[in-house]
Amino acid sequence: MSELFSIQLQNRQQQGRDGVWLDLPTTTEQVQAALRQIGISSDNPQSLFISGYFAEEEKRFAIPYNLVLASNVDELNFLAARLETLSAGERAELNAALQAPQSELFSIGRITDFPENVDYYVHLPDVHGPAQLGDYYLNRSGMVDMPDEWKGGIDTAQFGRYVAQQEQGAFTQYGYLVKSGDEWQKVHEDQPVPEEYRVLSFPASEILRDAANIPPPVQPETEPQKVIPIILNGKDSAERMKEITDRLETGIQELFDSDR
Repeated sequence: MSELFSIQLQNRQQQGRDGVWLDLPTTTEQVQAALRQIGISSDNPQSLFISGYFAEEEKRFAIPYNLVLASNVDELNFLAARLETLSAGERAELNAALQAPQSELFSIGRITDFPENVDYYVHLPDVHGPAQLGDYYLNRSGMVDMPDEWKGGIDTAQFGRYVAQQEQGAFTQYGYLVKSGDEWQKVHEDQPVPEEYRVLSFPASEILRDAANIPPPVQPETEPQKVIPIILNGKDSAERMKEITDRLETGIQELFDSDR
């Protein structure tokens, strides 16, 4: 597992101090280690918040900063795992879709569904302006059927602006983007994060951990009670039986008296 992007975790009670960076996708063990560094446990889960977002330039996604900060660890972990499946071209398409005016990728759940919807857009990564778009449609798309000598008389910039307006496309830093006409497939949006991607588990508090490490008290050894033999003085079996009966009655009476 290699990180796709990182989020910064912070403790509300320790604002002013540095938080800790957590690489995503991640594991429960790594999350708990990060939480311990900033003093977050099962005693104060409400103090946890996300305060930052970072990705290397070649892995960068144009996800709005406020969407990341308003999300939670489990949602972002699932998002990172889903976006890992994208090719370089699909990542560029996603970034174009995120940058497009009136982007439809308005939530973390919606972005998480992008891998199932790469055909929702047509993406031209090398087209960044009207002239390039006009040239693409005129000379490379195969959609304009006219003699080549006629094409030289067409203003490609004006043609490109007209096309973009008609199909409601958008020029972005990552290329030109237009809807393909396919229907958006809603798969994970508004659904619980799958169990295998739920990694946020708060570590036990220091008090509970210390208590768990205290060995049980050693019980003192008690000496076994001595058995006192009964010595009978009767001369025959009848006298000895009566003697045994009298002693039993005396012992039972002593037990009743001790319970009072």
